[in-house]
Amino acid sequence: MGSTEYLDNLPARRVVNDVGKSEYRIGAKGLKIVEELSARGCSVVTIAKALRMGRDAFRRCRDRQPEVLEALERGRAIEHDQLVGNLRLAANEGNVVANIFLLKARHDYIDTPLPPSVQVNVGAGVLVVPQRLSMEEFLEHEDIGPQRSETVERIPGARDTTRGD
Repeated sequence: MGSTEYLDNLPARRVVNDVGKSEYRIGAKGLKIVEELSARGCSVVTIAKALRMGRDAFRRCRDRQPEVLEALERGRAIEHDQLVGNLRLAANEGNVVANIFLLKARHDYIDTPLPPSVQVNVGAGVLVVPQRLSMEEFLEHEDIGPQRSETVERIPGARDTTRGD
């Protein structure tokens, strides 16, 4: 086996690009590894490690080589189909939780009613407005928030902090 054949059989290898910088290229063997690991649910970090490169280098390869992204997506599709199949089998065998999850995930079922009124969480500063109103419409119809008076009154029991210069 010649040196070029050996390099072609590597999952990934460093090459010098058109501007003279070193970069990784993922070959056919590497694409199979990407698809297989992705189908097993492995993370990008794990896939990069299997190709003997870092996460950022793998992401750059994915951006530069469309076939890498395609292999990753094919693997994820395989995993998705297997998981849905497993869930469907469990649901068919009477697993109530699997049935409920499938109804919610695939058919937009909601088991809790949507709140008809506005919820205000003052601590986190979150305001939830009903979907049927825009923020402007809501603020027109609701009088929320602290009311400010034009004059500030002295708080009983507070120390006088004015200077007597």
